[in-house]
Amino acid sequence: MSIQKNINDLLNQSFENNDYLPKKLLLEDIDQGAVDYINSLNISVVNAEDRLAKVPLIFLNQERWAEFKMNWKFLKDESGEEINMPFMTIRRMGVKPGQNPLKRTIPKKKKFVFVKVPIFDGTLKGYDLYKIPQPPRVDVQYEVRFLTHYIQDTNTSYERMIMDGFSDGQGYMNINGYHIPLMLSDPSEDNTVDEITADRKFQIVFPLSVYGKLVDPTNFERVPTITKIKIDIKEL
Repeated sequence: MSIQKNINDLLNQSFENNDYLPKKLLLEDIDQGAVDYINSLNISVVNAEDRLAKVPLIFLNQERWAEFKMNWKFLKDESGEEINMPFMTIRRMGVKPGQNPLKRTIPKKKKFVFVKVPIFDGTLKGYDLYKIPQPPRVDVQYEVRFLTHYIQDTNTSYERMIMDGFSDGQGYMNINGYHIPLMLSDPSEDNTVDEITADRKFQIVFPLSVYGKLVDPTNFERVPTITKIKIDIKEL
């Protein structure tokens, strides 16, 4: 086997996988990851038609939350249709710098990871070199509310959240290829009656904490380097 063939084989192997740079991971991705995780628990209760039905989960931004808290009985989906109890809501409560950072941190977003990305212009192969900043750690708090008219539904929500979602104290989400942990804090109940003639509402509040990081590909810096390689080796 010639030296020329060895070098060509190594270059060809470098081009087999195109997932070289870290994927994006921003707050909107973490929001969606939390929604997907709760949805994956498939919390279901027996509805008015005596059928087992999955409880819908609605993400509330600040505007929708302000509208919703004015009247706990009613909630509309994205199409404007009214959603009847039982249903669940999830909203982001706050974001703060991570409490469990890496042991060694680089100040002022100093770029410390270099990634080689193979390039190919049709005839010649080479590499682009990227500097990747250290991703800052972030803790994101969420509130999941389960609302229903029936106390037996609240038992189901407790069981599924604790048994399926957080049986070992925490869960893990896979968001854009990152393994992100989340933990369940102590749930609380908020059971109220607005009027004597009103329907009773049972609410369970599940506080969640997500321990993630922020990765923004727009901050990746391409370093000028050799972009074309031409090899001409002769064996004696």
